[in-house]
Amino acid sequence: MTISLRPRRGYAPYTQQRAQFYPGSGIDILPGDLLFSPIGRKESRFVGHVGIVDTKKEVIHSVPAGIIKDSMERYFNKFNKITLFSPLDQSLGQQAAQYAEKLLYDYPKAAYRIWTPLGDRDGEQYCTKIVWQSYRYGAGVNLGQLTNKAKAVHPQRLKDRRYITRKKRF
Repeated sequence: MTISLRPRRGYAPYTQQRAQFYPGSGIDILPGDLLFSPIGRKESRFVGHVGIVDTKKEVIHSVPAGIIKDSMERYFNKFNKITLFSPLDQSLGQQAAQYAEKLLYDYPKAAYRIWTPLGDRDGEQYCTKIVWQSYRYGAGVNLGQLTNKAKAVHPQRLKDRRYITRKKRF
């Protein structure tokens, strides 16, 4: 009896050469980009999530464990569907990304609380809040024309076409 072994199919690693693009595309990763998705791999039309790309082309987002940063590859492996929105003005995206980095540095163990007002700059965060604060306080842009007192804001409310545009759905 002869046994034939086939080599396993290999996949190219996500390398620095391709790290300038979103996985599987030729679209540049830019600071301030917003990545919207259902929560986790199981699709839901009621619960959403959003992360913001920082200046190192990584994704900052809020989870129950605190504010975290994921590599692009890791973030794309966490979510089944992702929709990319980019700022119309890249300088605003850069400023928002820098503010998100400041939030990560100041509050890495931020309590995850959706019933906190968007304008409260303290250690209580959730995904929509860090993105809104990054644009509001970092770039002077009020995505969605929301008040500082708004609570439990769904990520969809941030899709403000005056400042960001949809680029691709992955």
